[in-house]
Amino acid sequence: MNSIVEGKVRLYLQQVLGYDQVQAGTILHCMRNLGRCAGFDVDARLGQAGMAAGPEGRIASAIIDRALIGGKPESTDYQIRTQIETWLRTTAPTAE
Repeated sequence: MNSIVEGKVRLYLQQVLGYDQVQAGTILHCMRNLGRCAGFDVDARLGQAGMAAGPEGRIASAIIDRALIGGKPESTDYQIRTQIETWLRTTAPTAE
């Protein structure tokens, strides 16, 4: 776990995408689980993984890449928001 990257992702989720603290914790929990399934952690390597992390992992990768000011727009804002809403709907709230 890279706490600096997680902090940047949390700030991106809260300040840019407009989610509250509990929702950001839930999204990070889902991203952490997806990263583990793909063999990564929530760090810059998962941000570079793209499709190597799977379809949902691609969205997690895009969120990390955008939070770290990456340059490849492989997922649209609509795809990211749709996946985040699915995560929030299917995962119990986690205020980490």
